[in-house]
Amino acid sequence: MIAVSTELAWLVGRYAFLGLLYLFVLLVLRALVAELHEGVGVPRPVRYEPAPGPAADPADTGRLGQPVAPEPPPEAPAQVSPAAQALPPRLVVVESADPTELPTGTSFTLTAVTTVGRGAHNSIALPADKFASTNHSLVFVRDGAMYLRDRGSTNGTLVNGERVDGEVLLRDGDRITVGTTVLRYGAGATPAQADAPLAADT
Repeated sequence: MIAVSTELAWLVGRYAFLGLLYLFVLLVLRALVAELHEGVGVPRPVRYEPAPGPAADPADTGRLGQPVAPEPPPEAPAQVSPAAQALPPRLVVVESADPTELPTGTSFTLTAVTTVGRGAHNSIALPADKFASTNHSLVFVRDGAMYLRDRGSTNGTLVNGERVDGEVLLRDGDRITVGTTVLRYGAGATPAQADAPLAADT
């Protein structure tokens, strides 16, 4: 009797264990199936590409989600008053090495080619300025604009305090320093460009 009861208890316990094991496997399978169903139909993340164009909208975003900065506007040309446009371009003396010989306020009208230096042969002669070279600088017209070139002077030519290296485009109000003489450039109706070559830099 005791042996039969023990065998029966072992048999019941074995089937109970198998039932619990099947129940656990069933719950795991059900959870996996539920996860698969939840994943169906989920859209993949789409990377935004801004439409090509000449200028990007500031609200657009780039590949990394960074805002696209708009291109800076082009630099506006220097404004010249209508009264100044009626005058030819000129250099006006602001500071002079010898005010008695070359008073401040003296105005020189610029032509297609204007030379500046200590030598008397220059268009604008500065004989009293010992720091100016004989052939110091050159102002000339090119493509309807006025340019300045240093002619290999000893002390150099400055435009707004910066030494000229090669050529520089002049703008209305620029301050040009030749030796100790300071000239202010006044833009106006630019003269026609001369067909003759520029003076030799000697």
